[in-house]
Amino acid sequence: MVEQTTDGNVTTVSIRLGNKDFALERKRVPVKSLKLDIHNPRLSYKLKAHGSAGTDQELHKMLWKQDAVKDLYESIRNNGGLIEDPVVRRDGVVVEGNCRTVALRELHKKYPADNRFEEVFVKMLPDDVTEEELMTLLGELHVAGKIRWGAYEEAEYVWKMQNVYNKTYDYLASHLRWTRSKIAQKIAAFEETRRYIEETGDKEGVNRFSHFEELMRKKELRDRRDKDPAFMKQFRIWVLEGKLRDSKDVRDLPEILSDDRALAKFVAGDIAGARQVLYDVNPSMVSSLYAVVDQATHELRTIPLTELEDLRNGATAKVQKLRDLKVALDNVVKHTGVKL
Repeated sequence: MVEQTTDGNVTTVSIRLGNKDFALERKRVPVKSLKLDIHNPRLSYKLKAHGSAGTDQELHKMLWKQDAVKDLYESIRNNGGLIEDPVVRRDGVVVEGNCRTVALRELHKKYPADNRFEEVFVKMLPDDVTEEELMTLLGELHVAGKIRWGAYEEAEYVWKMQNVYNKTYDYLASHLRWTRSKIAQKIAAFEETRRYIEETGDKEGVNRFSHFEELMRKKELRDRRDKDPAFMKQFRIWVLEGKLRDSKDVRDLPEILSDDRALAKFVAGDIAGARQVLYDVNPSMVSSLYAVVDQATHELRTIPLTELEDLRNGATAKVQKLRDLKVALDNVVKHTGVKL
């Protein structure tokens, strides 16, 4: 926001977006005049997933069931009003702030005599705002800004900016302050989640986005996706069947796929057993002690020539470190009887 002017009861806020200035009017309006945006892609999908009719009332009911909206209700009540104004069209449709609107409606219903919840400041969009400008504004508020969307909504936004509005990776990286690799992973994860929803009809499909995002973070799994289309079909089945109960389970998948015994356990629905097979083979996966041993072994195997020269020349402190290591290993041998 670069400029504010006041004319009576209306404040005009000038915002620079997309190499262009446009004005938002900040004014008080009755809460009951606000309409939820039932055509918002993020919200309309949730309505369809829950088998709702797609009306303002149904959307209100669905949002009010969410714990986050109830928490918002308490926050607004304790604060005596909103901190961030909803952004609305001239006809009262809320394009940003639907959850806040639901909370305000519920507060006005419970406290009808309290004028703090009867009217609300909104930022009203100009008549000529384009969908692209609106998308840029929402990205600034919810992806790069303080009021963050969920991970799926962020990914959907990035996908739409690239595929609908033809924004380049360089533009998105600058606009969102993200790396190019993060943008690519978000877009790929969104596309795979959407394919999963279309293929399986899973009503909780949006909540599986984190599984596909974890997959895109793993190079080994990305390579499998690129080389073998059958792998993604199988992955979607695993997600649907609950074999990957938590998105964090995906992090162990490359190692599970590389071990036949672990894979057999996993396919049978026993991911804990699959992990145990891996841990038995490589205890450093769960033990910081053996992870350090692995690191020290690697460093010693690849010791630079300069370090070897220092040891030959009798570098006292460095020699002592190696002596301490040998004593520690000798003590382990002594107390366990293992042969090294």
